[in-house]
Amino acid sequence: MASLTTTESFNSMLKRYMPYKLLSDEIIKRDYFLQRVSKDQNWKGGALQVPFVGANATSLSIGSLTDSGEIGADTFVRGEVGNYAELWGAMVFNQKDLDQHSGSVENSFLKILPDRIDVFAQTMKEALSGQLLNGSAIDKIRDINNGTVDTIEVERPERFEINQKIVVAAATGGQPLTYYVSKVSVQSDGTGILELSDTSAQTVTGLVSSADLNTELSDNDFIYHPGVIAAGNTIIDEVFTSLPSQLLAKDQVSGSATGSTNLFGQPKTSYKHLQALNVDGSTLDFDSSSAANSHLEKIFDAQTTVRRLGRGNPGEALMSYRNFGQCMKELEGNRQYQADISKASKYGWSEIQVVGVKGALKLVAVPELDDANIMIVDFDSMKLHSNGFVERRTAPDGKQFFETRASTGYSYIIDHRFYGDLVCSKPSSNAIIHDIPAVD
Repeated sequence: MASLTTTESFNSMLKRYMPYKLLSDEIIKRDYFLQRVSKDQNWKGGALQVPFVGANATSLSIGSLTDSGEIGADTFVRGEVGNYAELWGAMVFNQKDLDQHSGSVENSFLKILPDRIDVFAQTMKEALSGQLLNGSAIDKIRDINNGTVDTIEVERPERFEINQKIVVAAATGGQPLTYYVSKVSVQSDGTGILELSDTSAQTVTGLVSSADLNTELSDNDFIYHPGVIAAGNTIIDEVFTSLPSQLLAKDQVSGSATGSTNLFGQPKTSYKHLQALNVDGSTLDFDSSSAANSHLEKIFDAQTTVRRLGRGNPGEALMSYRNFGQCMKELEGNRQYQADISKASKYGWSEIQVVGVKGALKLVAVPELDDANIMIVDFDSMKLHSNGFVERRTAPDGKQFFETRASTGYSYIIDHRFYGDLVCSKPSSNAIIHDIPAVD
């Protein structure tokens, strides 16, 4: 039988074979948005200053000097982000799982670890990217019960795992409710059925009754990670400041993201600098390529308008694969656009470089992006600030795991965290096409 590992040897293996650099590079490399956005990893907490020009000097006069008392000076505004948000992720390794592999514990650890790092990095990446690109919700309920007593239908089943703890609350308020996912069934149309339990799915003892679901939940209620909803009340907090919330106008709601009234502590409506171009996408037609309801027409019009209004240079349109597929259909039957279709990236996204009469633009399909929004972005206008990006939690004594003991044996818990937030320092350089129709 394999020899038992000690606290010291496990810690040594953890530091040697599970380095921070591997996890960090994996997350950056496998996500388009995290790869493209500029990063500052030196935010140690507290208020982050975001200065911007509220108004430019604009006093002009034809034929004579401007009166000295009427000269409009540059107006500089100091915005501020109060503090960073937190994302925590935990892994657990059981001593018995390591003992059951042949050879030494060190060898069995090496066989298990690489794949688990990859999967866990993917999970953390998707959670972080989803918060930044879509807002606070993981998904929303498409249909209650769906013909059975303990299930709900969701739009994006790939965002859920068995044993996952979820919190559900109505978009318009209502007491948040906690469930556990005990089964995920993927449907032929790409939607999914979640079987829910009232207790931890690791020890499922009772499924949710149809009466509970119909009484407590409704179609279109949002599903969240634990910690997003403020404890003890019904306030839904957007923990990370998502890109849609920064680009959407005051009180504008699209998908699970709501446009904020203020940005960096300043009213959006007071400064052009803080106002992104908002384009209504509710008329987009997925069954027609007519100019009035064309995805490409809307996207290129938005890019042109941003260049005029915001003096920015948005060069990429980020969208879901559903919207990307519609753009490809329109390209096939429209001669005014020329496209350089790149091969799909092995990391999960696809790109098309499109040239039209109104300019050039890269269309990017991002798997984790919701269908509700298409964002035409200038990456020079935003930055992801963090305290070291994704790092493993290290205790003051140097240990990088927490050991627990139960009657079933020993377990080693490893925590990772991300402290930071996204800052779009010049929203006026970007545009968002919002409220795109959902799948029927």
